Amino acid sequence: MRSGVTIDAETATNEIDLSRIGRVLLEKRWWVIGPTLAALVGALIFVNVVKPRYSADARLLLENQESFLTRADKGERAELTAPDAEAVQSQIQLLTSRDLARRVIKKLDLQGNPEFDPLANGVGPITRVLALLGISRDPTRMSPEDRILEKFSEKLAVLSPTKTRVLSVEFSSRNPDLAARAANAVAETYIEMQQEAKRENARAAAQSLGTLVAELHTRVAQAETRVEEFRAQTGLLIGANNVAIPTQQLGELNQQLSAARAAQADAQAKARILREMLRRNRIGDIPDVSNNESIRRINEQRVALRAQLALESRTLLPMHPRIKELTAQLMDLDAQWRIAAERTARTLENDANIAAARVENLTRALDEQKRVTGAAGADEAKLRDLERAARLLKDQLEAESAKYQEALARERVKATPADARIIQRALAPQLPSFPKKLPITIFATLAGLILSAGVIISGEMLSGRARVAKQAAPSPEAPESTPVVAAPMERSAPALVEPAAENVLPASAEVDAVSAIDKARAATNCVKVLVTPCEDDGKPSDTVIALGRNLSRRGRTLLAVADRGAAAYDALVHAPQGAPKGMADLVTGVADFAEVIHRDVGSRLHVMPGGVHEGETRYELALVVDALAHTYDFVVFAASRVEARRLAPFVDLAFVLGGDAEAESLRAELAQAGADAQLLEGGAGADDLVAA
Repeated sequence: MRSGVTIDAETATNEIDLSRIGRVLLEKRWWVIGPTLAALVGALIFVNVVKPRYSADARLLLENQESFLTRADKGERAELTAPDAEAVQSQIQLLTSRDLARRVIKKLDLQGNPEFDPLANGVGPITRVLALLGISRDPTRMSPEDRILEKFSEKLAVLSPTKTRVLSVEFSSRNPDLAARAANAVAETYIEMQQEAKRENARAAAQSLGTLVAELHTRVAQAETRVEEFRAQTGLLIGANNVAIPTQQLGELNQQLSAARAAQADAQAKARILREMLRRNRIGDIPDVSNNESIRRINEQRVALRAQLALESRTLLPMHPRIKELTAQLMDLDAQWRIAAERTARTLENDANIAAARVENLTRALDEQKRVTGAAGADEAKLRDLERAARLLKDQLEAESAKYQEALARERVKATPADARIIQRALAPQLPSFPKKLPITIFATLAGLILSAGVIISGEMLSGRARVAKQAAPSPEAPESTPVVAAPMERSAPALVEPAAENVLPASAEVDAVSAIDKARAATNCVKVLVTPCEDDGKPSDTVIALGRNLSRRGRTLLAVADRGAAAYDALVHAPQGAPKGMADLVTGVADFAEVIHRDVGSRLHVMPGGVHEGETRYELALVVDALAHTYDFVVFAASRVEARRLAPFVDLAFVLGGDAEAESLRAELAQAGADAQLLEGGAGADDLVAA
């Protein structure tokens, strides 16, 4: 029934009434305390019933373990790059792989462990129900290995802290010792798998290199054979210093020719100088002549004869026979000396001639050797190509042989370094990682408190009762602020602008009425106000309309007319097809709330006219009042004396217009029925109530 009630769109922007929310929570405190206590008890039962789980943590550092002793290349190399983020994630995938899990499961002997194999102790009823509902997999349709692998993967977690190359291997189990052993086993198996991978790579490399080395041996032998055969065919034999014999002979001839030319030039120079000395009669200055033994003896004899001649010349005259004899001997010795010098000169000239002949012979031999060497140049070029090809094959064979030997060594070595090392081994935890009793209890209690309070607050927010209506500026003439839509002006004008000067309520009485309503508003979600008597026509209707419009500025307000056919209120709504539907149509079931609630054309007030339908009552009056109280902040009932007595048990305040004994009697009846009944002497004008 509430879904059909229209709500003023302007109230959506109003502020939230926190005091009202507090009052509602206080009123419905058991709806908050109950779920909170239930959550507390449930959390305590859960943390004490559930089996604890323990988590152990082992840590690995990813780094390159290669060193100078383990590298294949022993020379200087740049530092190997560290693993990047993608490499770290790849290693995490390796740690969580099924192959590694199988090895760890086998190492720890988890086959038949009830914690990892759900069928070890049989299938429980809860597992069967979940499998039938499709929530979980049916363990009976899985192989034992798959069941253990699934549980093992659920309990294994591998993480890497940000901006590090450290891998944290965490394993959870009900047994703390098993948790520690499993975490360490995962780390150790990971290291072993890396070492095996390296050894497998070395084994594969050794196999491929073995075939390559054997092939290179054959190719090197063939290349060296071709070199030797070609050298033998072309005569390009190798001499000293690994040089071909023709080239070596050419070099030797060139050296001999140079030596012969030097000897020829030396002999010619000496002969030329000796002839010049002979011409100048300076035979004694020639080194080769002075060093000659025969010439030296002749020179000694000449010296002795000169000394004897000088001695004899002291006593004998030049014409003396003795002087002549000595002079003749001296001249003979001089002739012998010159002859010996000339003989020496001729010897040097002969040596020069011999050297010249040798130079000539060597020159011819060198030219001939040049022709031979030039003719062998093409063969030498081809020979060098063959030697170069053989040398390259030999170098390749040596390099591949070294790699092959290195691969064989790595394959046989069991301590191949891995690219990671364990920096922290897992220890058996003393405290369980789950459940954390105190945090779970606190969070569950807070969740129950917040959710229960949130449900109540959400209900208040969605219904709009938790919002304070926005106060509008007072206006003496409401129709000027809100345009009237094609309504018959002759019907609405009397109700809107007709003066009410004859029944002016004192200001103090009006303030007392509004104060009473405000006090009641502080204690309840909706204030239900009854105003009586209300005749079909007359001034009391102006008082009710003014009060409703006044309250509409404070919150959502409905003016409900309890008497069928009260035409004084029909002019407030736009009803182009005759009398509007109202409460009479609602309680008889002819119309619903959406059809009987209308908007006041002159204010924000909602109006439910009296209606026109007569018939059997379908909805109880109490049900209608309760539905309206869940939607509006203020409900003002305009009723006659008869209807006022029916409504008195369902309202909070009742105002009886008048001050005579009859009004006092009616007030007493309403108070006895349960309403807080008060007297308002006289009548209140519309202007007075709107201004208030």
